[in-house]
Amino acid sequence: MPRAGMLGDPEPYSFFGTFGGLSFWPGGLTLLAAAPGVGKTSWLLRMIHEAAEADVPAALGCYEHTAEELKFRLRLQAQAATAGPHGAAAPQAVEICLASGSQAVLLSLSDQEDTVRAVEEVLLMDYGFPDQGPVLLALDYLQRVPVVGLAGMLPEERRGGEAAAALRALGRRRGWAVVAACALRAEGFAEGGLLSDLLGDERVAYEADRVLLLRRNGVQKDCGCTEITVWTLKDRTGPQRSFSLEFWGERFYPSLEKNGRGH
Repeated sequence: MPRAGMLGDPEPYSFFGTFGGLSFWPGGLTLLAAAPGVGKTSWLLRMIHEAAEADVPAALGCYEHTAEELKFRLRLQAQAATAGPHGAAAPQAVEICLASGSQAVLLSLSDQEDTVRAVEEVLLMDYGFPDQGPVLLALDYLQRVPVVGLAGMLPEERRGGEAAAALRALGRRRGWAVVAACALRAEGFAEGGLLSDLLGDERVAYEADRVLLLRRNGVQKDCGCTEITVWTLKDRTGPQRSFSLEFWGERFYPSLEKNGRGH
């Protein structure tokens, strides 16, 4: 058994960047849990765009939306970044904003074919992602990741734990940071929030290094904007905390406190 005096000063959570307000470290698995329509996909888009701006290889694999739909949202987010929630955006400023993160990869995935291993191979072979990180990989969403068992394809309600384990193994093997949207059980839509509210077996929460719960705070405004509160249900890197976002629904943009409020 190693002695404590010989362990040195290990730093397992050395963050390589903060994107969309979240800090990421090599090998980490983060889950964003929320009810449908709260803004998980939009937050993931902002993260990978900011990572690409910082010259970090970044990709969003989506089982819910086509690449064209994701590009549409990114353009609206560029309008939000340059002109706020409702202001008129200058076309040139929007194009400059989009170009700054143009290296981000958007993948429209099949929930029958595109396993974690398949996504990994596409990024390595087709897009030249590094064998070892730092890389930011986002997936939308966990329960749609196809998992093949001994009897064939697992149903969605049983995929979460196996998919989380595969993503964590990928992150550890490559030194990539992985963030994935995660579904909640219907009873988890109400106030409160427990790790057991995550859809799937207990491995979903067990495998993750960090689990964040997103909930609308109050009534959505007539313009489509709403306050979002983010609670930490689990975090191996530090203390639990909570913070707020303002989701600009018209432009699919999660605005952080440092960006100011649109209303």
